[in-house]
Amino acid sequence: MAPLLNQAAHGGDVFAAAAELGCDPEQILDFSASINPLGPPETVLAAARQALSSCQFYPELVADSLRAALARYHRLPEDCLLPGAGSTELLYLWPRVFRPRRALQIVPAFSEYLRALDQVDCEVERLPWLPGEPFPTTDLPRAVGDCELLVFANPGNPAGGLVRRRDLLATLDLLPDDLPVLVDEAFIDFVPGESLIDQVVERSNLYVLRSMTKFYAIPGLRVGYLAGPADGITRLLGEKEPWTLSTPALAAALACLDEDDFARASIAAISAWRDEMGEELSRLGLEVFPGAANYLLVRLRAGGSSAFDVSAGLRRQGILVRDCGNFDGLGGDVLRLAVRRPEENRRLIAELQRLLDNHGREE
Repeated sequence: MAPLLNQAAHGGDVFAAAAELGCDPEQILDFSASINPLGPPETVLAAARQALSSCQFYPELVADSLRAALARYHRLPEDCLLPGAGSTELLYLWPRVFRPRRALQIVPAFSEYLRALDQVDCEVERLPWLPGEPFPTTDLPRAVGDCELLVFANPGNPAGGLVRRRDLLATLDLLPDDLPVLVDEAFIDFVPGESLIDQVVERSNLYVLRSMTKFYAIPGLRVGYLAGPADGITRLLGEKEPWTLSTPALAAALACLDEDDFARASIAAISAWRDEMGEELSRLGLEVFPGAANYLLVRLRAGGSSAFDVSAGLRRQGILVRDCGNFDGLGGDVLRLAVRRPEENRRLIAELQRLLDNHGREE
């Protein structure tokens, strides 16, 4: 059975941390939630503010305007797309509608996969994709067995590893055509050209989850979408709750799709800042795993401070990081760190060095 929801299961605990430390939320430096530090774009904020003038009306029943805009953006039929209040809403909807009895999850993974499947008493098998290791292509055909769903993220979360599009398509070709595959591409916008979203027209078993939260930095507005075969999306739409996207969220999402310059600038900046941050973390003696998105997974020094102790020490300084001790396959010495602006990354590095040095002197 999946664990009950608790704050420790996720990053982004800014409001609770601010209350605990007696400061404003804006004073918290959050490396625990992997949100684009360049966003949100001002045009997106302006669109959301303007939409508040229509708050006396119900929002669109099923976000038809966004559905149409996404169809143009991805060059897909509208009936292959389903917007929702964040990709997590759609992640929970899929099992409720299709009710798989047995699923294979590639781990470590986002904790909500397990909770979403647990709501329909789905038995979950696990296949490891450990940090720094290749994707388990050769093990997949055997591991899926009689499963009725395969679910995983690309890039991986929390590890950040990427399976290149061509390799992933070749891997999917090894699997049964009738096995539903749900690929969570929440961070794929940071890796242009690697998405499988166009394949949902060709592959009747493929579903692709997308998030607008991370790349456009609007987690408080909750916008995501699911792409899949038209017949499957129609079934999901028929059982989805109405009005789940607020009018400001809808307006913001539509504005995001026009932000090509922001997207290009973000991809270039995050890639450079991630490399620089990784080099600095390595100099501290940490093991830094290769990552393709806007976060890095690191392993602390052997025999040194635990991830719990380091995250607690940083929290006292108003810095949040993600202790990965509750992820399948990861121990108590692993942290996930979002990539932020260089000056913010330098502050994190300095505080990390202080904590690690203090621990060394105490031994």
